[in-house]
Order: sequence, then structure tokens, then C-alpha cells
Amino acid sequence: MKRLLGLGLLLLSVSTFIPAEAAGGCRLRVGWEPWKPYIYQQAGTFHGPEYELLERLAAESGCELEYLERPWARALHELSLGRLDLLYGASRTAEREAFARFSSAYRVEQLQLVVRSGAPAFGSLRDWLEYSPAPRFGLIRGFYYGAKLDPVLRDPQLAERRLEVRSDLQLLQLLQTGRIDAFWVEAFVADGKIAQKGVEVRDLPDLVGEPMHLMFARHVPDITVERFDQAIVRNLMHTAQRRRLAPSEPLR
Repeated sequence: MKRLLGLGLLLLSVSTFIPAEAAGGCRLRVGWEPWKPYIYQQAGTFHGPEYELLERLAAESGCELEYLERPWARALHELSLGRLDLLYGASRTAEREAFARFSSAYRVEQLQLVVRSGAPAFGSLRDWLEYSPAPRFGLIRGFYYGAKLDPVLRDPQLAERRLEVRSDLQLLQLLQTGRIDAFWVEAFVADGKIAQKGVEVRDLPDLVGEPMHLMFARHVPDITVERFDQAIVRNLMHTAQRRRLAPSEPLR
């Protein structure tokens, strides 16, 4: 019964789709930074499944997107000030809801641990935290690492073991040079790190996936957010029908 009700709600959302041309066009400023393979530039052209999805959702919603490169922490700040309109791949938190609105979830993020080759195996988050000597780890400023992991990583008692930077690339360099022992990264991104010399990617089975949303500035009209939500529903249904939806990958 719950499955039938859920399907009915999805179909209702599709049937009440508001045509983009009826609501007029829009232009949204998107904060972005290189996040291969999700979104990146090559020879001045954007690539990646996250970029393709954003463009598809925007087209179905009657919007054009302008991409402005910003580190994540700065992008969050500019969204809160209304200088950006849209961010992607965002966790929904009470702190962020104070200055932003969120779409429906469009994929699930699963984090993995990146360590130097030859590091010991860890069966759980507790095993990793209690390992001796205590591992030093890196975080990205402004990132939210999920309801279970984020409070642990940002515990004041771990301040001396924690180093915060602006990008995955910096974390990888710190790991390779021995300044940190590990960092956390989304699984789809982690796949690209495996090929890096001297690096391994590990799963910790007690970590659960985190729903990802589009994040809109408060000044973005309700109708725009609604149209993006409807586009997400249609794309989820289409992808599920083709059986190509995987928890660690964005919609394609």
C-alpha cells in the first residue's frame, strides 16, 4: 500500500507539472568548483554527470544557469547573502535552512575513507578513531559529512588531529606528503582517487548514505523551486525505469 501511495504521489507531481513557458524564464547563478568526475572543465567546456543533470533540470524548469567558480565555504556564504542562487550536492541541515531552501533529494551520497597504501584495515568508525597512533585527518571547510560522521569529525577534542582546507585536491596532497593520514570523500569521487599513486579507498560499513539536494537562496521564487522539484521527480522515475539508478551515482 505504501508503495502504491508513493507512486501515486509521484504521478500526481508529474501530472501537475507547470510548463516552463507559462511561468516565464529565469537565470540562476550557480556556485561551482571542480569536483571530478561529477563536474569539471576541460578546454573551457563543462563535463560530468552532475553538470549534465543540472542543465537538464534547468532546461525543464525554464531556467538558464550561470556558473561562478567558488570554494564551497565561500559559495555557502554568498548564497546566504543572495549573491548566488543555487548550489548542488548539498546536505539539508537546520543551520542551512536558516538561509536557504532545498529541493527534493535527487541522489544519495556515500562517503569512503581515503588512506595511504598499506594502512591497516578498519572494521568500523570506532576502530578508526581509536587506532593508535591516533590518525590525523583532513576536512573541507563548510562541508557537512552526514548526521553520524560530522559531529564526530568536528568534536573539539579532535581539534589537534583535524586539518581543514578548501578542496579534495589539497587533501590528497596532504595525504601523499604524510601531513594527514586519511580524509573522507564521496564514493563516486573516490573512484578517481584509487588510481593515484600510494592511495587506497576503504569502506566503513557502519556509515549510511546521506540524501543530496539542490540548495536555493531564499530570494529564489517558490515557482522556480517547485519546477525543479517536478523535474527531479520526472528524472528519478525515468532513471528508475531504465534501472540505471545507483546509490553512489548522480542521476544520468
